[in-house]
Amino acid sequence: MGGRRPLGLADSGVLLALAGWIALLYWPFWSGDPRAQAAFRPGDFTEQHYPFAAYAHRRLQAGQLPLWDPYTLGGHPFAAYIQAQAFYPVRWAVAFLSQGHPLSARAYAAETIAHLILTAWGAYGFFRRTARDRAAAAFGAFAWGLSGYLTGYPLQDPPIVASLAWLPWLLWGLAGLLEGAPHPGRWRALAILAWAMTFLGGHTQTTLYVYLIALAFAGAQLGARQAGRARGARELARVILLGTGLTAAPLLATLELIPWTERMEWTFPQRAGGFELWELAGTFWPQLTLWSPLYVGIPTLLLALANLAAGTPEGRLPRILWGGLAGVGGLWALGGEAALYPALVRLLPVLELFRNQERAALIPAWCLVALAVEGWPRPPTESLRRALRWIIGGTGLLLLGALLLIQAQDISQWPRLHRLLSQAGWPWAMAAGALLLLRGWPRTRWALVALLALDVGSVAWRTAEAGHRVWQDPEAVAAPPITPDMLPASGPPYRVDTRGHATGNWTAQVGVEDLHGSVTLALRPFLRFRQQVPGERVWALMGVGCYLQRADEPPLPFPSRPVRSLTLGEKAVELRCLEVPFSRFHLMYEAVVFDDETALRALRDAAFDPLRTVILDRLWPLPGMSPPSTPPRLTVQAWAPEALQLEVWTEKPGFLVIGDVWYPGWQAWVDGQPAPVLRAYTTLRAVPVPAGAHVVILRYEPLSVRLGLALSGLSFALLCLSAFRGRP
Repeated sequence: MGGRRPLGLADSGVLLALAGWIALLYWPFWSGDPRAQAAFRPGDFTEQHYPFAAYAHRRLQAGQLPLWDPYTLGGHPFAAYIQAQAFYPVRWAVAFLSQGHPLSARAYAAETIAHLILTAWGAYGFFRRTARDRAAAAFGAFAWGLSGYLTGYPLQDPPIVASLAWLPWLLWGLAGLLEGAPHPGRWRALAILAWAMTFLGGHTQTTLYVYLIALAFAGAQLGARQAGRARGARELARVILLGTGLTAAPLLATLELIPWTERMEWTFPQRAGGFELWELAGTFWPQLTLWSPLYVGIPTLLLALANLAAGTPEGRLPRILWGGLAGVGGLWALGGEAALYPALVRLLPVLELFRNQERAALIPAWCLVALAVEGWPRPPTESLRRALRWIIGGTGLLLLGALLLIQAQDISQWPRLHRLLSQAGWPWAMAAGALLLLRGWPRTRWALVALLALDVGSVAWRTAEAGHRVWQDPEAVAAPPITPDMLPASGPPYRVDTRGHATGNWTAQVGVEDLHGSVTLALRPFLRFRQQVPGERVWALMGVGCYLQRADEPPLPFPSRPVRSLTLGEKAVELRCLEVPFSRFHLMYEAVVFDDETALRALRDAAFDPLRTVILDRLWPLPGMSPPSTPPRLTVQAWAPEALQLEVWTEKPGFLVIGDVWYPGWQAWVDGQPAPVLRAYTTLRAVPVPAGAHVVILRYEPLSVRLGLALSGLSFALLCLSAFRGRP
C-alpha cells in the first residue's frame, strides 16, 4: 500500500471490514427484502438527482450522449448541468453493467452508498502511505468514510458524495508522485484521474474545496523537500493540466451556461449563508442539529488535539498544514458570520456562484482526521490527559445533575429532555472510553479503532433514521406522479404544466415535457418568461396541452376534460387536458426587435398579440414578408431530445417559431442550407423560412462540447503515454 510492497492479507482484511461495516449500517437501502426495505426520504435525492441519473442512464444505454433535456423547464442543456453527471465514468459503467435494465431507485441508493466505501478505501491507502501504520490507516478510513459530513446531508445530494469520494485518492496519488516513489507513471495516472473524477462527480462547490486541500497538501510536500522541487512542480502542473483536460467537455459547457443562469443575479446575503456560531459545537456534539457535518468521532478529536498540543519538531509541518486548513475551513463554513468570507470572495470570485457556505465544513472534517492520523504515534501528553480527565469528570457530574433535574420536570417533557441528555451523553461516553484506551497505548490501538467505528457508525445510523430513511419501497417513494400513458396517445406532442403541484425532475425520468423542474443552474430568461408573462400566453407559445389543478382551485378559462385524479402528498389534484391543445409551432409574418425588458412588457400588454408578431433579439430582415392568404402547413417528421425535423409549407416568407427554449448550440438547416436560430420572446426559438415547401432541421450541437471532447481525447492520450513513462 505504501508503494514498497503489494497489498497484504491484513490490508485486505481492513478493506473488507470497512466495506462490510458501511454496507451493514446502510443495509436497509441495499435490501431487496420487502419486509426490511428502506428508501431515501422524498427530497433532493428522489426529486432532483435520481430522475436525472435515470435519464442519463437510459440515454447512455441507447448509445447516446445526453446533451439536452427537453423534459425539464421547457428544455435545458443537460451536458452543461454538471450535477446531472452526464460525463461521469461511474454513470457510464453502471449503464453498461445494467445490461439494458433501467436505473432503479434502489440501485441509485446503492451506488451512492458505494461511494462511501470508495472514499474509505482511498483514505486507507493515503493514510497507510503517510502514517506507515495499519491501525492508524484503519482509524483514518473509518473516521473519514463515516464522518458526519459524508453521512449527513450529502447523501441526499449524491453529486457531493461523488465529488468528495475522490479526495483521498487524489492525495494518495500526489503523495506517491511528489515523494518520488517507484513507478511514477502509476502515481501520476492516479492523481490525474482522481483530479478529473472529482469534477466529473458533479458538484463544483465540493470540487473547489477538494482542489484547495490537494493544492495545499502538494505545496507542503514541495516545501518540505530539499531537492527536486522543480521536478515536483512540473509533475503537479502536469496533473492539473491533464486532469482538467479530461473534464474539458462538461467544463466548457458549464462555463457557457453560467452567464445565462439566475445565479448571476444573486445578492450577497443569498450567497453568504453558513453556520451560526453555536453550530460549531457540533464538532463534539453529534445530532445537535439534524445533520452532524463537523463530527468525525470523539476519539478522532482527542488524537487531533493531542497532535496539535505536541511540542516536538517531528510532524510540525503536517500540524501546520492540517491545523491551518482546519481553521480556514471552519471560518469559511461560517459564511457571512465571519469576516473571512468577504475577503475570500474577493480572492476567489468563483465563490459568487455558490451558496450554503456551511458545506466548507468538509475542510475541517478532513483536516481533523488527518491530524489524528498524523499524531497516531503520540498519545496525549500527561498534562493534556490530566485536563481531559477533569473535563470528562466535570461533564459527567453535569450530566448526572441534568438527569436528576429532568426527573423534577413535568412528565410530558421527559421524552424530549431524555433524548437531549442521551445525545449529550454519547460523546461523553466515547471520550471516557477513548481516554481509558489511551492509557494502555499502544496495546489498545485496535480497540481504539473499534471504538471509533462504533462511534461514527452509531451517529451515521441515527442520522439516517432521523434525516434519510423511510421504511418503504424505494420504487414507490420515487415513483413519478404522471406517466406518458396517462396523456392522450394521439395528436401533437403534449407539454404539461404541473403548475408547482408536482415538483422535481421526474419528467426527465419518464419522458413528459413540463414547464417546471428543479435545476440549480436554471436559465434566467426562461424563468423570467414563465414568471412575468401571463400564463395563457406562455401556454399558447409553448404548446401546453395538459395541466394539474388542485381540487379547491377555481377552474381555468379553457375547455378541458379530466384525465385522472392524483394524490400528491396531502394534496388532491386532477390531471386535465385541453379540448384543443395549444400548438408548439407557429409561422409569424410580422416581427419586431426588442431588448428583454421591453419584450417582457410587450408580452404583458393585453393589446399585443404574440401569435401575430414575433419578438426577436436581433434584426433579421425577410424580403417579401407579409400576411399570407392561405394558412401555412407544418408537419413534425422526426423528433429526438437533440434534434427536430419539420416539413413546412408557407405562401410567404416568415419566421418559424418553435415553443422550446433557446440556448447557444442549437443550429438549423433549411433544405440543407444553414439558417440562424434566433431568440424569440426572450427565450424561445425562431428560424427564418422562405416561401414554399421546405424541410427544416434543428440539432443541438454545441461547440463547447465538441471542442471539450477533442481536448478530453487529447488529454486521455497524453495520460496513457504518461502512465507508461518512467521518471520524466
